Amino acid sequence: MSSLIRSGCLTGFSALMSSLGGEPEPLLRQAGIRPEAIEDPDEYIPYRALVTALDLAAARHDCPDFGLRLSTHQGLDILGPVGVIGRHATSVGDAIDAIGRFMYQYSPAIEIAVERAGEVADYHFRIRPRVQRTLVDVAQIGELSLGASLQIFRMLIGADFVPLSVSLPHRPAAPLATYEAHFGCHVTTRQDHLGFRFASDTLDRPVEGSDPAVRKLVLEYLSGVVGGAVGSGLPAEVRSTVKRALPTRRFGLEDVAESFSLHPRTLQRQLATHGTTYQEIVDEVRHELADRYLRTTAMPLAQLADVLGYSEQSSFSRSCRRWFGCSPQAHRAATSQASPGP
Repeated sequence: MSSLIRSGCLTGFSALMSSLGGEPEPLLRQAGIRPEAIEDPDEYIPYRALVTALDLAAARHDCPDFGLRLSTHQGLDILGPVGVIGRHATSVGDAIDAIGRFMYQYSPAIEIAVERAGEVADYHFRIRPRVQRTLVDVAQIGELSLGASLQIFRMLIGADFVPLSVSLPHRPAAPLATYEAHFGCHVTTRQDHLGFRFASDTLDRPVEGSDPAVRKLVLEYLSGVVGGAVGSGLPAEVRSTVKRALPTRRFGLEDVAESFSLHPRTLQRQLATHGTTYQEIVDEVRHELADRYLRTTAMPLAQLADVLGYSEQSSFSRSCRRWFGCSPQAHRAATSQASPGP
């Protein structure tokens, strides 16, 4: 299993492809992405497939700055609930901290960090080693990620935000002037990180229009419902990964162990030290989601079975009888008046 990423990362892809005279659907299929995924920003796609799609698009349409161009179509919305926390933070620093804390909900392949050094702060975007080591070239995905980060900063601070400088770890595919025009500052290449620098006091600036109540609700949702806050231990991280992977059918022990750069037996041994097993976690996640969806939605049972990663509705029904002592239809009928969860 490659790490996953929300398909919101493809926001603007079809429009950009069309402007270049290309057809997005065949290219997405070639990269291993269902074209339908682009219509649902909450769906998850393989991170490596995204990298492939960007590289194919750039090469096929002689557009070396494809990733950078795509980033102009994106902003906080691509992050889903994580972006909502950022939009309603009290300050820019608070927003970036919260986004970084829950970035794994957007993609476990991505890490962000901000380091203050006197009057200057460095914003770093990192691709985790377990993904980066498999990539031939990180130019397009790196430039998309950094460009989207610039858009996010501008949404939080104002359209006039310009970094002090930008660092790229690779040799740029487009002329350097293209990057300097895009970011509005000096750009250096072949550096040891991907990121940009800005004035430290930027982090103290308030986020206009933020609503603390909205932020609190979404923070509780991400911390409790979606899978636990970062730092809750390996079982919580595995639960989170399983929740994202269920609809993709890529949630086998081997798949998830690879996403943690562990041998399957090693993952099982480490989970055993926490008093659980991988199979128990999968069953618990399915149980929790099935209960919530049956109580709070009218989702057809066949669709619900698919969302939970079952190949057949009959298997889902057997699980429901084990969990609830009755069929999924009966459980829905008995609990549909209950208050929906967050």
